Amino acid sequence: MSAIMGRYGDDARMERRIHDPSAEGLTRDALVALQAQRLMHLLRKTWHENDFYREAWQKAKVTPDRIASIEDFRQRVPTVEKKDFIADQAKAPPFGLRHRHALGLGCPLVVANTSGTTGQGVEVHVQTAEEFRQTGHIYGFQIRWSGLARGDGVFLTLPVTMMAGGRCEFQGAVSSGLTVFPVGNYDAQKKLELIQRFRPRALFGTTSYFGHLAAVCPTDPSSLGIKVLLTGAEGSGFPWLERLEEAFGAKVYDRYGSTQSGNDHMFSCEHGIGTAARPGMLHNIDSMVLTEVIDPATGRHVQDGEAGEIVITSLYHTDTPLVRCRTRDRGVFRSHASCACGRPFSGVEVASISRLDDMKKVKGVNIWPQAVDDVVFADAIVDEYQVVLTSDDSHADVGTLRVMPKRPLSVEEIGGLRGHLAEAVQRKVGIQFLVDVLKPGALARSEYKARRWLDQRVHVR
Repeated sequence: MSAIMGRYGDDARMERRIHDPSAEGLTRDALVALQAQRLMHLLRKTWHENDFYREAWQKAKVTPDRIASIEDFRQRVPTVEKKDFIADQAKAPPFGLRHRHALGLGCPLVVANTSGTTGQGVEVHVQTAEEFRQTGHIYGFQIRWSGLARGDGVFLTLPVTMMAGGRCEFQGAVSSGLTVFPVGNYDAQKKLELIQRFRPRALFGTTSYFGHLAAVCPTDPSSLGIKVLLTGAEGSGFPWLERLEEAFGAKVYDRYGSTQSGNDHMFSCEHGIGTAARPGMLHNIDSMVLTEVIDPATGRHVQDGEAGEIVITSLYHTDTPLVRCRTRDRGVFRSHASCACGRPFSGVEVASISRLDDMKKVKGVNIWPQAVDDVVFADAIVDEYQVVLTSDDSHADVGTLRVMPKRPLSVEEIGGLRGHLAEAVQRKVGIQFLVDVLKPGALARSEYKARRWLDQRVHVR
């Protein structure tokens, strides 16, 4: 710890230097010590300035002076989540008690909200303009790791709205010195026309949308000259990522973040997504965000290679803190030693992230949609699919896999595809699905994030 203090000085000096990319050259022990020091500063400041967190910690009988280590922090500090933010906003509308301090600073703020698509209400999240500026430093890691250089052109395919997605990527790309084309508000055909005209080196957007662009491209997507695909913003199976690389003739670099954190903070390094046999790693920028992967039932941190829920604490949001926020995202934890790049950052396995609330119980069996993704998109003839869950006359579950091929199929090919997928899905998830092979173009492709499961069962309504 003394060596770290000697390098970074007091809290104020450390806060300026914590964003230095040289953090990736620290030893793991030095990085953890740096995290701990940064965390203690955050806890003290939050206790004195933030009514929302102080009230929560008082109920849990926790004060910052009782936290001596990261392990103490994990065991004693309570988690927060969406329902807590919604309740806080209802108590002190529209921003909640957790943003009262920032609102009183008289400084410019960046305000974002969630879509509220889960039916649980719209969260409002605020950060100061200075904190938002640091978002650009985080993206600098991904930009460098992906091989992009200052001045390279990138098409931002996400729209810029009140949601965090789109705005933070724009900030990150601009701060990293890229030439940014903000084309997110154009339709797919207009984007493709502009790509052909300006020939950017990279695309920045959601994983499923790149599949949509490839599918509607009038020419071979690999002829567009794209070299880097900055995917993310949603869970995705490994075969889908491989498919994108093949379609565009480009390398995929994935990312992970959340509206609550106001940014992405896990990125693929230069090794990319890896292979199906050995998926790559999304490196968490541990010097700026403390990420846990916990067993939702016990709260314990999982071991390397185990799946758990992602919990995040932003170490640089000190005026608008986010402390132990449960994301409801599931991922496979990977230690810092899991990647050949040798960086000290821990993280999660590529293509392992999915929503905890996306899990479906069908015929008494827990099914993760990503497992079906892996099976269906491993077949090169499949363009898109949809799962429809219904109930029969006895209210028993019925699962139908509706598959859209890339081209018209003969009767024999339809029968072969139906049989192959039915067998492969049953082998993967343990139950039988009906398979319906549709005509090309029968399913709409996602314009933002993929929503492939439609639950119409009687007992779910």
